[in-house]
Amino acid sequence: MKTTAENVGMDPALKAEMQEACDRIAKGVLPTMEERKAAAARIDRMREDNARLFGIQDVTLDAVRESRNSQ
Repeated sequence: MKTTAENVGMDPALKAEMQEACDRIAKGVLPTMEERKAAAARIDRMREDNARLFGIQDVTLDAVRESRNSQ
């Protein structure tokens, strides 16, 4: 019988990192300025990668127009 690996959920390492960050914030420990800057840089890189892969997405603009026109 042939089976295939199925990608279910998110990457376990990323999930653990996010859980750790949530636990710290829940305890009232805010990220340091260095952590904030590193996170912002990572988000910028991901945004650029997504733009290269999928192009610029105007989903929000379309949703706002649709909401406004349905009223």
